[in-house]
Amino acid sequence: MDAKTLSDSLAGAVERAGASVVRVEGRRRAASGFSWSADGLVVTASHVVQRDDEIRVGLPDGQALPALLVGRDPGTDVAVLRVNATLSAVALDDDAGRRVGELVLALGRPGHGVRASLGMVGAVNGAWETACGGRVDRYVEVDGSLPPGFSGGPLVSVSGGVIGLNTSAIARGGGTIPVTTLRRVVESIVAHGGVRRGHLGVVVQPVRLDEASARAAGQEGGVVVAGVSPGGPASGVLLVGDVLLGFGGKPVPDARALHAILDEGSVDQAVVARVLRGGAVVDVEVRVGARVERGRGGCCG
Repeated sequence: MDAKTLSDSLAGAVERAGASVVRVEGRRRAASGFSWSADGLVVTASHVVQRDDEIRVGLPDGQALPALLVGRDPGTDVAVLRVNATLSAVALDDDAGRRVGELVLALGRPGHGVRASLGMVGAVNGAWETACGGRVDRYVEVDGSLPPGFSGGPLVSVSGGVIGLNTSAIARGGGTIPVTTLRRVVESIVAHGGVRRGHLGVVVQPVRLDEASARAAGQEGGVVVAGVSPGGPASGVLLVGDVLLGFGGKPVPDARALHAILDEGSVDQAVVARVLRGGAVVDVEVRVGARVERGRGGCCG
C-alpha cells in the first residue's frame, strides 16, 4: 500500500467514526465520548463525569445538550450518559483480533471538531485487573500518550470500527478499555445503574498465620472475618474469627484477591469457601449475593 492509499484509508476511518464522537462537558475541561446507540446513549470515561449535574454533550452538528448520567463504573472507568436526541451509533469492531504493530487511531472532540491521533498497538495480552478493582477482558497497549481532552473517546481501527475506549485514568500515558469489556459494563449499567458484583456481606482483614496454622492451611496467610452482616449471604455460614483461605478454588491472600473473585460471574453461584476454623481447615458452601456498584465517587472516578 502506497502512502497516498494509506493516508486516504486513515482519513476515511476518521470520517466514519468521527460522526459518532461527541464532546463531554462534565468538569472544567471538556473531554470526549461516543454515541453507543441511536436512542441517545453516550459512552465516556467515568472520571470525566465525577458530578451528576450540569453534564452537557456536544454533538457533531454543533448542538450542546444536557445529559443524564445513567451510571458509572470507576473500576473500568466507564460511564454511560443519555441525551434526548437521535444519534449516529458507532460501529463496533472485534478487539480479539488486534495485532502488535497494527495502526490505530485515537479520536476525540475536546473542541467543536473531531481530532485524531495516530498510534500503533504496542502489546496485546490477556485479562487484567485495574488498580480500582475493575476486570478488563483484554490488555491492549497503544504507544504514545493520550492527547488532552481525548479521555472517553474511541480507539478505532483503520476500517473505522471502534475497538475500545481511551482513558487517561487507568494507566500512565493512557489506556484502552476494549470493546468486549465495554459491552459487558455498558449493558450492566443500563440494566442496573452500575456493575453488579458478587457480595458476601462480610468485613475482612489480612492476617498472617502462625507456624502451626500455616502448616495446617498450606499457606502463610489469608483474610480473617471481622464482621458478618445479619441476613447477608454469608450469615450463618462464615463466622467471625474464621480465616478465609480460598474461595471457589482460588487462594485468598488478601482482601483485593477476594474482591477480584467476587465479579459479575459469581453472583447467585454456590461457591465453596475454604476456611481455617478452630485450628482445622474446613470447606463451607456460600451462595454469593449481588451488590450494584454505582460509582458515586470511586477509585478512578
